[in-house]
Amino acid sequence: MGMGEKQHAVDWLRIVSFGFFLMLLGVIWAGTPKLTDEALKFFQDFDLVNLTENIVLPAPVHVQSHTTVYIAAFHFCLAFGIFQAVILVVRFLLHEPLNRKADTFSSVGFWLTISIFLGMLTDGAVGWFGFIGGLIISVGVAISAGSILKLLWR
Repeated sequence: MGMGEKQHAVDWLRIVSFGFFLMLLGVIWAGTPKLTDEALKFFQDFDLVNLTENIVLPAPVHVQSHTTVYIAAFHFCLAFGIFQAVILVVRFLLHEPLNRKADTFSSVGFWLTISIFLGMLTDGAVGWFGFIGGLIISVGVAISAGSILKLLWR
């Protein structure tokens, strides 16, 4: 197999990761009592909220009434982040290409960071817009993590 062929080979670990994503989603959904009802209540609670005099954004009116949804999301993100860390170790053991390692490292950063902010939202340490800020930070962590790995490893 030539160099070009290996670059375009099927990423079996990504497929495994997607399968785990679906299984974890099912386990969290089935294992959390009344999650469907709680998720519906969460989305029905959204209304337009004045962030400033001229900025109106959607947000749940009763942020702390939806802890069941937040806890389920926290468990999902934490478990998936840990799984991605395991996938990252496997990628290093298999000597996979740097781009795949960097993508997985980005994924670890995103999922674990967002789980921190979901925990803070659940505990009431941040409000809804603080959580949205955390989501933005998580995306920044993901972008930076992959780029830093590529810079240091090349």
